Amino acid sequence: MKIAFVVPNAPGHLNPMTTLARRLQSRNHDVVVMSSQGAAPLVRAADLSFVPCGDEELPAERLNELLGQLSKLQGQEAADFTMRVAAVVAEAMLKSLLKILPETEVDGVILDAVLFYVELAPMRLAIPYIHVSNALHFDYSGHTPLCMYDWPHETTPAALARNREGVAKFAKILALANGGIRAYAETIGLKVDWEDPNATVSKLAWLTQTPREFDFESSHWPP
Repeated sequence: MKIAFVVPNAPGHLNPMTTLARRLQSRNHDVVVMSSQGAAPLVRAADLSFVPCGDEELPAERLNELLGQLSKLQGQEAADFTMRVAAVVAEAMLKSLLKILPETEVDGVILDAVLFYVELAPMRLAIPYIHVSNALHFDYSGHTPLCMYDWPHETTPAALARNREGVAKFAKILALANGGIRAYAETIGLKVDWEDPNATVSKLAWLTQTPREFDFESSHWPP
């Protein structure tokens, strides 16, 4: 199989994804890593094929400008702006992937879960995809605290209600940030339940680096 790894240009995300890519390569799969041009040296140093993704849609100068603005913020303002930056990156990669995935003739896609809604590209092209959380995974069920919050894990009715409110708050932040993605999804004919953060998450697999022993206990694992 030929498998595309789609990942943002950040060492904390690239390093585990290139490790996974090399493992699949060792099992005789053909793998290619897709990211912005700045990731090319690290990817090629891992002896992996590289395809630039999103650079035309989001030039490095514009991304650096956004990151510079983010560096001056703190607290909730920084969290909200982080989601806006993530949405800008994701929209650029989404548009790019719709062009380069058919050109590279991949059989499957492995996506970094922090690239919210980039999975719309393989969905539109009917290519199987799975998600990988190279940072903490997001539990949208409300049975454990969402990783954005520092709440203790409790199973009381009050704690579960708090968790659900946290998921709803995050969904609103995401909705405010991803207006461009929603508009683009409509232009390519995709209907998405934008109020449900789980709506486009892979139904095949969602991998996390968090060992079960370090995760919160929950009996509500997704199918």
